[in-house]
Amino acid sequence: MQHRSDSWRFLTQEWRFLAFGLLLAFWSSPGQTFVISIFGKELRENFDLSHGEFGTLYTCATLLSAALLWKTGPLVDRLPLKQFAFKMALIMVVATALFATIQGPITLLIGIFAVRFMGQGMLNHISVTAMTRRYEKERGRAVAIAGLGFPMGEALFPPVLVLLLGFYDWRLIWVAIAMLMAVTLLPLISKLIAPTQNQDGSGNELLLALDKDASHWTRAEMLRDTRFYFLALTPLAQSAIVTGLFFHQVHFISLKSWDFKWWSISFTIYALSGLLGGLVSGFLVDRFSARMIVPFVLLPLASALTIFGYFENSIFVVIVMAVLGIGAGATNPAISSLWPELYGTRHLGAIRSVATVVMVFGSALGPIFMGLALDAAVPLSSIAFASAGFAILCAIFAKFGLRKTLT
Repeated sequence: MQHRSDSWRFLTQEWRFLAFGLLLAFWSSPGQTFVISIFGKELRENFDLSHGEFGTLYTCATLLSAALLWKTGPLVDRLPLKQFAFKMALIMVVATALFATIQGPITLLIGIFAVRFMGQGMLNHISVTAMTRRYEKERGRAVAIAGLGFPMGEALFPPVLVLLLGFYDWRLIWVAIAMLMAVTLLPLISKLIAPTQNQDGSGNELLLALDKDASHWTRAEMLRDTRFYFLALTPLAQSAIVTGLFFHQVHFISLKSWDFKWWSISFTIYALSGLLGGLVSGFLVDRFSARMIVPFVLLPLASALTIFGYFENSIFVVIVMAVLGIGAGATNPAISSLWPELYGTRHLGAIRSVATVVMVFGSALGPIFMGLALDAAVPLSSIAFASAGFAILCAIFAKFGLRKTLT
């Protein structure tokens, strides 16, 4: 009961800054696969692209965004948060609007790169870095609450966009998204971002006053730490598998002989389960530490893939989406809270940028490997079981990597 009252107190006192993180997470949606893939048919038909060509172009754009994020991610350590967040949000609005001006494969590559880099990359990076830096005792809950913007986007964008595509041209829809983003995000950043006396972490304005005896690793030092490579497999696996599954979802569902409308409706279940998974994970992180939770966050993903590969009855769509959503929601608070626990907060933006690059890189690899498996006529069940096995293997690696930390 005490923990519930503490969470309510935290939410009521810190709702402004939490809303800032939530809005950035929500408006990262136009750069996420679950939005871009909805326009896949229109983009392929407009520019005469095959499935393979579109997938290759998408992967190239994603890899380019990961490469640039390596350089730009540390900026959140050096620049004032309010100005930096506003500028990045403004660029995201412009990138979303310009997506409607795409004229061919080259500009499509540039357009996907821009919204992927700004949405999946920078807005996501700023949101999570800000939450993990401003809070210590309630870091897990802060990341979880701000992270609700992700499942909110997953719940709202797909059904609304599918409905709008039945009446309007895809270019007009992208312009409308940009306008709505400009109205609901840009004016609010300066109003929501001010520090409060209840925030026990250190924003980048206070980093120079940090305890000199505390351990604050640089990015170069972290890259020499073997633990990082074992732990980085967790966000890589989560991103690669989920992105691959959703990128090829139309074909996968046809192979299962399931109704795609039923699958699309079940995204609401996925989003709601993500809300639950994120909140529970955030609470557990604050109660036990991220180091205790991280080795277990991939297990729901492995379970969902096993169910997806084994059962043929469409009633299992709901179960697959529910378990998949719990795993997706649980991963972000645990992994995001792990980096400051291990490496401190002075260079958190630079350190998190590496983790975000790993996640973006995984989202580029997933569609490729699953696509190659489909081209090789590998059975869907084998793809699902192999993905589940990979998730379990990465969970074992995470446990091994943290063993030295926990002892």
